[in-house]
Amino acid sequence: MKYFLQGFLLLCAISLQIAAAQQLRIGYIDGPRIESDSKRAFDISEALRREFSAREQEVRGMEAKVKALQSQIQGVKDPRERENKEREFQVTAQRYEQMARGFVDELERRKAEERRKYFQEVSQIVTQLAEAQKFDLVVQDAVFASKAVDLTEVVIKALGGPAPKPKP
Repeated sequence: MKYFLQGFLLLCAISLQIAAAQQLRIGYIDGPRIESDSKRAFDISEALRREFSAREQEVRGMEAKVKALQSQIQGVKDPRERENKEREFQVTAQRYEQMARGFVDELERRKAEERRKYFQEVSQIVTQLAEAQKFDLVVQDAVFASKAVDLTEVVIKALGGPAPKPKP
C-alpha cells in the first residue's frame, strides 16, 4: 500500500509538470475599439444614417411647424381665431410627438438589429482566428493585455480594415 501511494503521488507530480509545460495561448480583443475603428461598423452606421435621413428630415420639418404654430398663437388677439390656432397647435404637436416617438423607436430597433448581426460577425471572425492560430482562450475585457496577445488589429482587418478618418 505504501508503494502504491508513493507511485500515485509520483504519477500526479509528473502529470502536473507535463500540464505546466504545455503552453497556454491566450489572445485579447478590444471590443469597443473594434466597434469604433472598423470599416464594417462605419459602413453599418452610414447605411443606417442614409436609411433614416428622409424620416429625420420629416420629423425636423414637423418640429419646425409646431414651433411656428406656437409662435403664431401668441400674436393672435381674436379669441375665436386664437382657439382655432391652439386646437391646430395641439393636433400638430400630438402628431409630431407620435412621429418623433415612432422614428426613435424604429431607429433604435434597427440599430439593435444591426449591432446583433455585427457582433455575430465579430464573434465568428474571432472564433475562426482562434481556431486557425490555435488559441486556447480569447478574452475581451482585461485589466492589462500586452501587444503580444492583442488580436484587435487582425480582427479590424478582417472586418474590412480601419474606418475612414473623419475630415476636419
